[in-house]
Amino acid sequence: MLVTHNEETKEYLLEMINDKRETMLMTAARFGLDSEKTLECSQKLDELIVQHQRMTPSGKQSTT
Repeated sequence: MLVTHNEETKEYLLEMINDKRETMLMTAARFGLDSEKTLECSQKLDELIVQHQRMTPSGKQSTT
């Protein structure tokens, strides 16, 4: 199977999304849901998700 640069980038983004999600959950557990640190993690997670969605053709959204 031929893997394109775009597919590699999407896989990398999925890894980053999962890592950032884990970081956000740990931050929320330690500092609270409304802490500045948790909100910053959440915003970065949102950016990564939007970036991934822009690379995924509509109708073929992958679950993370």
